[in-house]
This record gives sequence, structure tokens and C-alpha cells, in this order.
Amino acid sequence: MEVAWFLIGLVVGALGVGFVLQRLCDRRVLETEERVAAELARARAEAREADEAHAETKHQLVALQTRLQSLQAELERAREEASAARHRLASQEALERELAEARATIDRLEREAAAVRPMPPSPPSAGPAEPAAPPSASGEAALRAELRTLEARLAMLPAGSSAAEALKRRRAELKAELARLPRLVESHPPVPREEHPVVAREEPLPAVEPERKAPAEGPPPRDDLKLIKGIGPVLERRLNELGIRTFADLAALTPERAKEIDAAIEFPGRVERERWVEQAKEILARRGR
Repeated sequence: MEVAWFLIGLVVGALGVGFVLQRLCDRRVLETEERVAAELARARAEAREADEAHAETKHQLVALQTRLQSLQAELERAREEASAARHRLASQEALERELAEARATIDRLEREAAAVRPMPPSPPSAGPAEPAAPPSASGEAALRAELRTLEARLAMLPAGSSAAEALKRRRAELKAELARLPRLVESHPPVPREEHPVVAREEPLPAVEPERKAPAEGPPPRDDLKLIKGIGPVLERRLNELGIRTFADLAALTPERAKEIDAAIEFPGRVERERWVEQAKEILARRGR
């Protein structure tokens, strides 16, 4: 009987130990599963954050590429503007040189005009009185030629520029000089000579046969394009080089040809802005062509 109870006790103890061990194993498995699930969730969160960081990096890369393209476009525009500025600077320097030459010419003409001003009366002398020299017409012709040159250069300059203002002042000075010339001529009346002047014997001049010019082929017909408002001597010469010689050539300009001429004379939009085609058509209409 005691043996039976002993065996029963062993069996019960073995069952108890097995139950305890089973519980311990189940708890360890559960803890392992929870730890693995937590690590998996953490790994998924890190992967999601990495994906978001990658997407943000990709977005920043695209933005940087777009910014780079815009900067390259701005650089190209800046280069074009710098090139245009260099061309404008070269044109401005050329205009300043022309202005300096015009000032030198004006100074020379002023000295010539001062030379033809009336001189103070000289004391009487024993010999016969000589007539005072009248003002030379070459000074007036030179002044008028310089005035026409200034008008042509003024037509080439943009309104309101410093060079244009300087040319306007010089033009006013030239006009003042031209206005003084008639008074200078009036202030030099012819001085009568003595009652019995010495008359020199006049010898007949040899007859001069008029020069005969050899027939030659004349240049192609050409109109005075300076009648068009906005065209001066320089622009007229440039247009002749481009094949525009008559008002009919101007009137027949197409928009494409007008743009080519604007680019050639380096004044964009000038043909349309100053209505060269319409002016040429009006002149032809007045002439009945």
C-alpha cells in the first residue's frame, strides 16, 4: 500500500513539474514573440522613415535641378545683356569721339567767325584808303555744313541722352553764329575809292573750251532718303548698302525685311516706330507714282 501511494506521489509530482515547465516554456515563447513583434514594428517604422527621407531627398534633388536650370538661364541672359552693354558702350564711345570732333570743328568755326567780325577803325593815313574786306562766305558755308552734320548725328541719337543734349547746345550755338553773319556782312559796306582811281588795262582772257566729259554709265537710280523723318546721312548710306535706294524700295518692305534692316542698323523696331514705309508711300503718292 505504501508503494502504491509512493508511485501515485511520483506521478502527481511529475505531472506538477511538467505543468510548471509547460507554463515556463509558454511564457518564454510569448515574451520572445512580443520582443520579435516589437523589433519588427520598430524596423517597419525605421523603413517608413527612410522611405520618407528618401522621398524628401528626391524632392530636394528635383528642386535643386530646377534651380540649376533657372540659374543657367539667368546666366545666359546676363551674358547677353553684358554683350549688348558692351555694344552700347562701344557705340557711346564712338558717339563721344564724334562729339569731340564736332566740338573741335565748332571751335575752329568760332575762330573763323571771330576773324570776320568788324575791326576797329584804323587811323587815317596819307595814302589812298583801302576798302575793308567783307566777311568771307566760306565761314557761313562751313557753319551750315557743320549744322547739317549735327542734325544728322542728332537724328541717330536716342532722345534725352547726354550726347543728344550736348549736340542740341552746339546746334543752338551754330544757329546763333549763322544769325550774326548777316549783321557782320551789313557792317562791312563797300568803301568808295578816290575820285580818279588808276585804271589798269584789261587784257582779254583766253577762251576756255568747256570740258567734255566722256559718257559713262550712271549709277543706279537713287532717291534722297533723308526726306524720310528719322533717316540721316549715315542711315541713308547704310540703307543704300543694304539695297534700299528709292522710296519704292522702302514702300515695298515686308515685316520680315524690316526686321532684317532693324538688326542691320542696330536699332530694333525703328522702321516700324518711325513709320518709314508709310512715309515712303505718302511721298510716292504726292509724286503721283
